[in-house]
This record gives sequence, C-alpha cells and structure tokens, in this order.
Amino acid sequence: MNETSKNLQMGINPIDALSRHLAKSVKRLDQEIEKNIQDKEETVSTIASHLIVGKGKKIRPLLTLLFAKMLKYKGNAHYNLAVCIEFIHNATLLHDDVIDDAKVRRGKKAANLIWGNKLSILVGDYLLSKSFKLMVKDKSIKVLEILSNTSLILARGQIQDANNTSSFQLNEKDYLELIFAKTAELFSVSCYLPAVLANKSVPMQNSLKKFGENFGMAFQLSDDYLDYFGNSKKMGKNIGRDFYEGKITYPLIYCFRNASNANKIYLNKILHKKKRSKNDFMKVLKIMELSNTKKESLKFTNKYLKKAQNNILRFEGKSDKVYLNALINYLLIRDH
Repeated sequence: MNETSKNLQMGINPIDALSRHLAKSVKRLDQEIEKNIQDKEETVSTIASHLIVGKGKKIRPLLTLLFAKMLKYKGNAHYNLAVCIEFIHNATLLHDDVIDDAKVRRGKKAANLIWGNKLSILVGDYLLSKSFKLMVKDKSIKVLEILSNTSLILARGQIQDANNTSSFQLNEKDYLELIFAKTAELFSVSCYLPAVLANKSVPMQNSLKKFGENFGMAFQLSDDYLDYFGNSKKMGKNIGRDFYEGKITYPLIYCFRNASNANKIYLNKILHKKKRSKNDFMKVLKIMELSNTKKESLKFTNKYLKKAQNNILRFEGKSDKVYLNALINYLLIRDH
C-alpha cells in the first residue's frame, strides 16, 4: 500500500490525510506560525496562540502547500504565504466572534469571553498587520497587491454578514456575493498564489483561482447545510447556531422561496422573533422537509464542487490530485 492509499484509507478525515501527506511542510509551517506570533507584548502571543495553536485544521494553508508542491515551486516564499493566509483567516475569526458574541471557537472558550472584545479585535488587527509584514519580506509586489485586495473583500464580507442578521430581504444572489467575500475569496488566493510565486501561466493561475472560489463557495454552503441537517454527535456541536443567531443562510433562503403561502406567513412570524426557541427551530425543519430543502441544498453545494473538479482536470494522473478529490468528496458527505 503506497503513501497515498495509506493516508486516504477509510476512516481518516481527508484534511488530516493531507496534513500527513505534507508532514514536513506542515512542521515548517507550524514552526513559522509559532515564531511569528511571539511578540514583546505577551498578550498578543497569548491570545493568538489560544486561537491558532489548537484544533484548527488549517485547510487554507494546507492547500497553499499542496499546490506549491504540485507546481514544483522551488523557493520558500510559500511558507510565508501560508502563514500569512492563516493569520488573515484567524484575524477574521477573532473579529467574527466579537460580532457574533461567540461563546466557543474550535472546542475552546472564545477569546472574546476570556480577554474581552477590545483585545480580541486588536489582536485580530495585529495578525492582519503581521501578515502584510511577512509578505513585504518576500518582495513580491504582485502577491502583496492581491492579498491587500483580499483583505478589503474579507472586510466587506464581514460587514455584509453583520448586516445579514434577520435580513429578510436577503436573496440568493446577495447571499452568494456575501459568502464569496467572506469565505471563497481567501480559498481562492490560497490556491492560486502558489502559481503566481512559481511564475506559471495566466491560464494555470486562473484555473486554480476558479478552483479556490468554487471550493470555497461549496465549503460555506456545506457549513450552511450542516447547521440545519448535520449530525450533532458526529459534529461535536449543536446544530441550529445560525438560526438562533438570526442569520439567513442558503437553506432558509431556499425554504422561504419554495414554501407555501401559509408557511411563508408562519416563517415570517418566526424570523421576526428577537429570540428563537428550539420549538421554532423544529417547526422550521418541518417546513424545510415539506419544501425539499435538504436535498436541494446539497444539490446546490454539489454544483460548485463539480465546477471545482473541472477546474483541476489538468492535474489528472498526478498522485497529489487524489487529495483534492478526497476533499471535494468530503464536502459532499461530511457530517462532522
């Protein structure tokens, strides 16, 4: 049994399998992260460590490392890039948890509950600043320009998401724009910036850019799906968080659009509540069942995954591609 088969044997999470496959690079990544969160202001190191050095799967930097390997990139700038991407992602998590008044993040008490909102926001800002300092070090103006634009798009996504709470007018088009900004954009740069570093052709860069976009869209839509239809025991967390927080996500948008007039009136009544109960959630699930929301939400996610598969056809036959295929299949079936 070769390394690929061993790493992807049944029962192993494909993200964990990819991490094993890239073990040497991941070790270097972790060392660089550890080094770069050390600061003379100990509070920065403490809060950043609490979030980053933990249970996070680091899927975005893993994709960066994988594509650098697949493209046979010979330099070391992809390590700084991977750290930068992880810092940007974690900065948005710190900000999101303050906005959402989150209680838990990655199985631990959220930073804002321990150190307060002000410090959480400031450390998030620190991580963003640190990420740009890292990219300046590699003297790649193009990469720096792309990441600067990404940070603007992410900030816009966070603002849109904050406005999303109980936004009854949110339609599918608006929601897709929101999740592109909030989630898919960072996946996109994680996948195609290695091609920029490796000076690959524009068509190659574009195909990896589109792969990241489509995979990122599917990643968020899969989370939306799981928040209503996931297995709580396997996920290790309760479903319905988006619903209780008043967020409008794809399953709710689809359900409302396809519900009967009577159920639309009923949904409207529930969605206008400032505080929603478990009974409200169960009633919404029942309406979703009547409108076939579960099946259609999964189908919609699958549409983006099929696009992602088509974006990387040029890698057919390469052993590393099985990890990308496994990640795509994982999003289709994951319930944890």
